[in-house]
Formats: sequence, structure tokens, C-alpha cells
Amino acid sequence: MNKFTFIFVVCIYALFLIHQAFSAITLEQQLVYASFFILFFGIPHGAIDHILFFRKKSMTQLKFYGLYLGLIVLFVLLWLKFPLISFLFFLILSAFHFGESQFVDAKLTLRNFNPILFLFWGLALLATLMYYNISELSAITAYFQDTQNFGVVYNEDLFFCFFTITNITTLVLLLYLFVKNQMSIRRLSSELFLIALIHLTFFLFPFIIGFTLYFVVLHSIRVMNQEYLFFKSEDGSFGLVEFLKLLLPYSLLSIFFTSVLLALSHLGYLGISIPFLSIIIISVITLPHAIVMHIFYNK
Repeated sequence: MNKFTFIFVVCIYALFLIHQAFSAITLEQQLVYASFFILFFGIPHGAIDHILFFRKKSMTQLKFYGLYLGLIVLFVLLWLKFPLISFLFFLILSAFHFGESQFVDAKLTLRNFNPILFLFWGLALLATLMYYNISELSAITAYFQDTQNFGVVYNEDLFFCFFTITNITTLVLLLYLFVKNQMSIRRLSSELFLIALIHLTFFLFPFIIGFTLYFVVLHSIRVMNQEYLFFKSEDGSFGLVEFLKLLLPYSLLSIFFTSVLLALSHLGYLGISIPFLSIIIISVITLPHAIVMHIFYNK
């Protein structure tokens, strides 16, 4: 068990006790707490994309920021014009990004095989999260007018098939890596244990709590650790204080603008519900971030 899985286990236990003590946690309360952790852990893990990119590729700053911000604007427009297509694209993009960050340290040499593993591991993760909470997702989707179109996605029979196929395929792919000597028995056991923990988490907790727990502990903090170790490998004197200084400027900027947009939505100035706006904000940040991290991992 690695340190991130250990932290995840501790958080599961602590949250289970809290959830048992305060079983009637409202959706609004879940959104507030989840937003806090995602803002202060999720956003910083992508706050140094520009530094990581320039460590791996040569490009003018003007071109980089133009492409980075251009992708954000383009995705916003796509959300406003084709929300359902944007939602499905976001799920696929997130799935690949989650899978890639999970196995970046596995030293897999079957390079043409890797994208399949990344995609199916991430799809299994999202399918599991949604399948165990499909009734809750349907209720949330139906509650807000601008998210009602997403209700077509939450078909229980369809999701059962999606859940089963992606999970079985992921297990088969992991076993294939073990047979091909790409993965040790220790790493395979660790991955299977983590998958079991993820299933338990998503089964026990509501959608927002379960996703936040995974996203913060197993993804965001894990990626920030990967980033920190990269800078540490370049400069042995590089420390945590220097790393926090790198994260701070764009983290604060992103948190400020995100908070402003959410406040405007809450006050009724944007005409977009907070859940829908939150999905848009997370997705448009994820798109350029996932591309930068793919370059970072593969260069």
C-alpha cells in the first residue's frame, strides 16, 4: 500500500464516521465542502502547467498562452452550443487523464497498449462512481433546468452494461500486463486493492463526497507529488516552500475567478445553475491541463 492509498483509507474511515453521525447532509452542504477542497487542492495541481510545459517543449509564451486560453474559450462555446456532447467529451477526457496519472510510474513498455489501459481504467472509475449513485445523479440532474438534458445519460440498464464492461476490461488489461511481465505481483495486488477501495467509497458515499475524496486524495495530491519530485530531481535543494511559491500565483488567480463566477451564479446574474457552472469550469480547465500533463508524462 502506497502513501496515497493509506491516506485514502484514513479519509474513508473518517468520512464514514462523519457521514454516520450527520446522515442528513444536504446537497448544498456537500457542494460547499466539496468546492472548498476542489478549489484548494484540485486547482493547484494544474497551476504550474506553463512551467511543466516549458520544461518539456520549446514554444513562445505568446503562442502557449494563446493556445491554452484558446482551448478554454473554445470549450466554453462548445458547452453553450452542445452541452450533451461537451459532457460526454469531458467524461472521456477525464477518464484518460485519470488513468494516465495513475500509471505514470509503472514503467510500462507496451506503449501502444498504454492508452487503452489509461482510458478503460478511467472509464471504469467514472462508470463505478455514476452507477452506484445513479438515482442521486438523476435527481440532481432533474432538479436544475439547465442540467435536465443530461438525464438521458443516466439510464440504469445502460449504465449497468457500461459499468460491467469497463470494470471487467480493466481487470483483464491489468492481468495481461502481469502475464507479460509489465507489472509485478506487488503492483497488481496494489492496483486490485485500490480498485476495491474505490468501489467501496463510491458505494458508501453520495456522488459529490465520493468524487471529491477520489479527486483530491488519489488524483490532485498524487499529481502534485509527481510535479514536486520532478523539480526535486532537477534541483536537489528544491523544497516544499519553493514548490508552494510556484503553485501560489495561478492557484490564487484561478480560485478568485472561479469564486466570482460561482457567486454570480448564486446571485442569479449568470442564469446558469451552480452544478452546471461547476462542471463547465472544471472541464474547461481540465482540457488544456490534460494535454500539458500528457506532454509532461511522455517527454
